[in-house]
Formats: sequence, C-alpha cells, structure tokens
Amino acid sequence: MIRCVMIDLDGTLLRKSGKKTAGISDENEHALQRWQVAGGLAGIATSRSAGYIQKYSSRTWAAVVGWNGAVIEQGGRRWLRPLPSRDERQLWRTLGGDQPENWVTMVTPDNDWLAYDLRFPLARGYCENPLGLIQDHRQVLEWDPRRPDLQLAVILAVYPDACFAQAVSARLLAQDRGLHAIETSSRTLMIVRAGVDKAQGILEAGRKLGLKREEIAVVGDDRNDLTCFKTFENSFCMASAEPEVRDEARWTVESVAEALAIVQRENKQRS
Repeated sequence: MIRCVMIDLDGTLLRKSGKKTAGISDENEHALQRWQVAGGLAGIATSRSAGYIQKYSSRTWAAVVGWNGAVIEQGGRRWLRPLPSRDERQLWRTLGGDQPENWVTMVTPDNDWLAYDLRFPLARGYCENPLGLIQDHRQVLEWDPRRPDLQLAVILAVYPDACFAQAVSARLLAQDRGLHAIETSSRTLMIVRAGVDKAQGILEAGRKLGLKREEIAVVGDDRNDLTCFKTFENSFCMASAEPEVRDEARWTVESVAEALAIVQRENKQRS
C-alpha cells in the first residue's frame, strides 16, 4: 500500500493555468486535503530550498526534501548534507571555466546566495531580479574568503548551452572532488555532495517516517526527477515534461490530483 506521496514543486504541484510556477490549483489543493484526511502522507521533494513551499502553502508536510536531497526537514528537525570543505576560489574556476561571467552562486544553509563578484551578469540578475523570477533566496552577498566558517550547501550554475554544462559536469567527475552535478535543465547544474540526489533524499526521509520504499510514490516533471522514477516503482510524471523524462515514469498524469486519484485506486485494488 502507498502511504506517502512525495511531490515536486516547479512544473508539478505549482503548475497552474499552463505556467510552471504559479501556485497550487484548487484541484490539487482539494485532492491533497482528501488524501491527508484519509490518513495519507504528503511531502515535498524539490531542487528549491526546503522553505520555498511556505510561499504557497501553510499545509503541514510529512517531510520536505530540498536542494535535490542536500537538506531534509521533518518533524521540526533539519538534516543538512553540506559540500565538503574545499578551496572555493579554485572550485569557482572549475565550474565557470575561464569566463568569469559564467561563475556561479553558492548557497548557505540560511539560504543566502553568495556571488563571486556582484558585478557579474548572473549575480546582478539575482540581485535586481527585474522579472521577479528569483524567489528562492534570502539575500545575495559577495563571497568573502576571510570567512572560512561559512558552510556551503549547494552550488547553482547556469551555462550558455547544454554542451557547456555537460563539459563542466564531466570535468567535475574527472577531478573527483567529492561533488556531484545534477541536471535541473539542459543547461543548468546543481552541485551537491557526492552521493546526494533527490531519490536518496526521499529514501532518507522515508526512513525517518518509518516507511518502506514500496510505500512511497513520487511525482515530478524534470531531469532531476529521473533518479526518483528509477528508484520508486510508483512514479508519476507530468504530461508537460520532455518525452525522455516521461518515458522513465510508470504513469503520466496531467496534475497532482490525478496522481493522487491513481494512488487511491491502486491502494483500493491492493487491499
């Protein structure tokens, strides 16, 4: 029996009126309410920070897996898988290559975003945020190498194209720095500690909840959900996803509400 459904945010739970990140639709809200009233558990698994869902919902979640598994929040407690201690200056160069404008942001456990130089276009975009697209940070600060105590959580990297992103991912793997690059889009990487990914984060959250793997279902829509689709038998992909992502999930659905309806139907058939 499926006892818990772990749900992605952008493009999944927050997909509304055809927009990837617009809020929780009434259909999804009512379906979640029915699921939880019936005793089901619902959680969040996202590449965003663990606290991002609070912008859209005050609902109590069984667990929240953030930053693709780098942080887990459950029962008022928080577990962080920080990046290994490294020379950040050299790491920045490894990820950005010889073009400083491609150097990226590093994120602290407090969800401050650190920029190598606030004059770089990417950093300016985070700071000025003219379109209101960047909602997931507390503040943007310039990186200060004199603060060795500053713990880093994840690294976000946006590249000009997919080839650039793939080259950086391969270079990082070859250097064996104890880091792992997760594709969140064809040209965007999230760098986390080796062994960390969304599926592993969900498994860890499930253990904390006393759940077996087969008691967990996952709903997602993007490349970073692929490990979830391969790890959990009960997997759902949004119909709006790329075909190669959809093909890895057991079911394709139009909404989280539809996924929850299938879960309830499956549970009834198994009981």
